[in-house]
Order: sequence, then C-alpha cells, then structure tokens
Amino acid sequence: MTKKQRAQELLEYVENIRDEEGYAVVDVNIGEDTLYDPLSLKGNKDLNGEIYSYIDAQTNVIPSNIPLRIRFHGDVDEAEQDEIRKIMHRHYTMQSYDNSWDLAANFRKMILLAVFGAIVLAVYLFLAITEKHVFMAEILSIVGSFSLWEAADAFLLERPHLRREHHNIEQSLNQKIEFVK
Repeated sequence: MTKKQRAQELLEYVENIRDEEGYAVVDVNIGEDTLYDPLSLKGNKDLNGEIYSYIDAQTNVIPSNIPLRIRFHGDVDEAEQDEIRKIMHRHYTMQSYDNSWDLAANFRKMILLAVFGAIVLAVYLFLAITEKHVFMAEILSIVGSFSLWEAADAFLLERPHLRREHHNIEQSLNQKIEFVK
C-alpha cells in the first residue's frame, strides 16, 4: 500500500465517523461495573482508565481541528451524566496542565543548552586560537557541540510532539459528551 493510499484510507475513515454537524463521533459502551476506576474514592472519583484509553485510541488519528462528540451507550441517570462530564473535563484539564509544564520545561532546556553550548564553544575557540590546552579544547568542542545538538533536538523534535499533544488535549477538552440508552 502506498503512502497516498494510506492517506486516502485515513481521510475516508475520518469522513465515515463524522456526523452531519461535522463532529467526529466516538461511541463508547459503558456498564455499571466498568464505568469508574475501582481505586478512586467518592470525593475524587475517576472514570476507568480503559475508557480514556479507548477514546484516545479512537481519536488519535483525527486531526485536532475536527471537533469531537463522545457518545456513551448505557443506562446512566441525569445526575451521574453531569458527574461524568465533570470528571472527564477534570481529567483533560489535568492533562493540559501537565502538557503545559512539559512545554515550559522543554523551552527552559532548549534555552539553557543553547546558551551553555555557545559559551563552551566560545571558550573552545579561544583555546584553539591561543593554542593552549589543546586536549581541553577538544573536550570543550565535544561538550559544546553536544549541548547545541541537544538544544536543536528539543526544538526540532520534542517541541513539535508536545505541541501536537497540546492540540489533541485541547480537542478533548472541548468535546461534546452525550448519553444514549
């Protein structure tokens, strides 16, 4: 299968799961015994992790600009429906905070490694020009180059991944949650 065929297959999949309003619809079958995480307590109740895993697996290939509609199939009363909506919102809000902290840490790492690498390479150039401590100069060259390489890695590889994750979390935060009997 060619890359173009795979892309076409993905587009067809996304179009097939979209409803008339343009939402990508994920249907989730829930039951009483599988709804809540057995380790969570009443004051801090959470949904079963398998529900989140299933939703994330189904929505992973859906572009983040397409809104989501999650439909839970099962007998759930109105009060519990509101509770489930709040629990899911809290879950994705916490993921958003975690992702924001990861983005901030990535930025700090990128800046610190770039500055450190530039300083080390400046010292290397000084030592290379003055022809003093040749062995130390080579070590500084390696350390400075490695620091700049890691800064570039943080910027070119890690940061785009974290941004994609951020967009996916935002998509999940804004999803519509419905219940069907």
